[in-house]
Amino acid sequence: MASNNNNKLMAIMLVLLVGFLSVNVSEAASELVKRVCEQSNDNGYCLAAFGSDPRSDSLGLHGLGILSIQMNIIAAQDALGKFPDLRKNVTDEVGQRRLAVCQSDFETALKKFNEAFSAADKKAYSEAKNLVSDGGNSVFDCRTAYKWGDPVADPPVSADIQKITNNIVRVINTVLDVLMGK
Repeated sequence: MASNNNNKLMAIMLVLLVGFLSVNVSEAASELVKRVCEQSNDNGYCLAAFGSDPRSDSLGLHGLGILSIQMNIIAAQDALGKFPDLRKNVTDEVGQRRLAVCQSDFETALKKFNEAFSAADKKAYSEAKNLVSDGGNSVFDCRTAYKWGDPVADPPVSADIQKITNNIVRVINTVLDVLMGK
C-alpha cells in the first residue's frame, strides 16, 4: 500500500515539475520575443505579429527568423489572391496594365521570400536578408506603377504593400540582424 502511495506521489510531483518547466520555457521564449521586438523599429507591430502566432513562444531565435519570413510569404500570397477580383473590376487598359505589373511584382516578391525562407533555414542569414530586401523592393515597385503616368493613383493593394514593406520586412530584418550578431 505504501508503494502505491509513493507511486502516486511521484506521479503528482512529475506532473507538477513538467508544468513548472513548461511555464518557465514559455516565459523564456516570450522573453526572447520581447528582446527581439525591442530592437525593432515598430515594437508594437513586432509583438502583435509574433503574438498572433502561438508557435512564437516555443521557438528559438532561428525559428523566429523562419516564422517572420513565413509571415511575409503568407502576406504576399494573400495579396496575390486579390488580383483576380481586382482584374474583374478594372476595365480600362491603363488599369489592367498596372494590375499586371503589380501582380508580377508580387509574384517576384513571393519567389524571393520563398528563397529567403530556404536560405534562413540553412542559416544563411545574410543571404536571407538580401532576398527579403529584394522581395520588399519588388512589392514596393507595385506602387511605382501607379505613380508614373496619368492618372496618378494609389494601387488597390496599398495596404498589402504597407504591411509587407513597412511592417513585416522590418521585423524580419530585426530578427536576422540579431541572428547575425548585429
